[in-house]
Amino acid sequence: MKKHLLLLAAALLLSLSAMSQADKAKFYIEGQLSTPNKAGQPWKLYNVRSQGITFSDSDTIYGHDTDRGVQLVFDHAATAHPQSFGCGLKFYRWQNNSGRWQVDSEVENAEAAFTQQKVMSIMLVLDCSSSIGDADFVKLKNAAKQFIDVIIDKSSDGNVHIGIVGFNSMKNTKSFDLRPLTKESRKAMFQFIDTLQLNNRTAFYYAINLGLDNMRQYASKLKIDKEMKYDGNYVIAFTDGYDNDSFDPKIGKAAEGTEHRYFQHVNQRIMKEKIRGAGIESYVLAIRGNDVDRTNTDFERVLSALSHNGNDNKFYSLNNFDKLQEAFEEIGTNLINKWQSLYCYIPRGYDGRVRWTIECGDVARKFFMGATGNIGGLSYASANYRNPDCNPGVGSGHLKGGAMFAAGLDMTFPVTDAISVGGYIELNYASGVGFAFTPTAMYSFPNNSAILLGVGYRGTDQFHSNGFLMRAAYKLSNPWYITATYSVGHGNTFMLGAGYTIFGRKD
Repeated sequence: MKKHLLLLAAALLLSLSAMSQADKAKFYIEGQLSTPNKAGQPWKLYNVRSQGITFSDSDTIYGHDTDRGVQLVFDHAATAHPQSFGCGLKFYRWQNNSGRWQVDSEVENAEAAFTQQKVMSIMLVLDCSSSIGDADFVKLKNAAKQFIDVIIDKSSDGNVHIGIVGFNSMKNTKSFDLRPLTKESRKAMFQFIDTLQLNNRTAFYYAINLGLDNMRQYASKLKIDKEMKYDGNYVIAFTDGYDNDSFDPKIGKAAEGTEHRYFQHVNQRIMKEKIRGAGIESYVLAIRGNDVDRTNTDFERVLSALSHNGNDNKFYSLNNFDKLQEAFEEIGTNLINKWQSLYCYIPRGYDGRVRWTIECGDVARKFFMGATGNIGGLSYASANYRNPDCNPGVGSGHLKGGAMFAAGLDMTFPVTDAISVGGYIELNYASGVGFAFTPTAMYSFPNNSAILLGVGYRGTDQFHSNGFLMRAAYKLSNPWYITATYSVGHGNTFMLGAGYTIFGRKD
């Protein structure tokens, strides 16, 4: 029996190796690698293409030698994969002889990191007009703090610089000068946000203009190490109404619409101005306050014209303040993804096609194997047993049974993105050795949990209680899963158990 089970497991694992093909990956970067001919020349990855992963546009990436291998850096990397870059990227080489990809397990997995070699400036511009109301103003403050926490969670080394402008009227507008984001400066930023108070009027354009001035002055004096790069200027602005207070004799005054001079001045700064060689990207969040007519269709058009993110607009029109924190968190996460650098490694002296793939949580590309332990009970009737309640006075005998223990193995192979098929094999023991087998179907959820269902056969206690077996299991989003089995035939068995993922994504 054990020999047959081992042969079955070996056959399934052999099938696994045949199916583990990088060309089936949905998230990958691929290119042609060239080793330098002369000392001092860089490695070169050209004809670069990708799927499900974006980075700074470049057909050629240059690498340099490190103690971890030749390093290639894909800048501003982001991915639509639900697990992001959390599990790293596997490295594959193209085998011309076999015509397929071969994983190189000796090469360190690629990994993404919030870049520590770039400097960015962020200006938060927060509306403090009295139309917001006290309760919603607290929500705004909490959302701004949460944005800072999202950023500091990935970078607290001071390379990200944050300033704040709190505005209502021009006269009451307050500024918090840009400074490196650290655990210490975070406290000062929170204290400044807490001091902001509601008042009349809305000098929105003035506040953005002031924030850009502060950012320019700060960046011009900023000392940056030669190995670092100033990489971006970001404005995240919130308002609940039209500008009704901005004025400058040289610029003009604010008014509702995009044709007025103050609006055009701020709009052109955002679209065209560069600070320390980098452009300005702005995110505008807006909620219709009490002073904005619900039938006014121009409100979103005007404010969205002040949002700019490369080739995309980043305008958030929100229905209420309950959605504000979620929007700030999303912007923070997007900026973190934009700033990530993906560090990939290759062996020295290799030429040819290479590919890095994200495979974690990719259900359609992952073989699953799990080991289980089970405990329960069985019962069966001796040959001459009759139930006295059903047939009084007829026959004699007794029920047999007792505790039963089992160890099993689940194995499934992907068919679609969500469905895998395979089987479950088991050795069990009560007063004798038995076995079980069920064909199994597994449905996987996006969070990496899954349901396994199977119908098959169980023979127990030297086949005194063999019969029809039904089995269900629920895999948690971590490596563990729970199982339940029930079989009927010459007797009944019921078992509960726990399993652990051996192959397949564990978290």
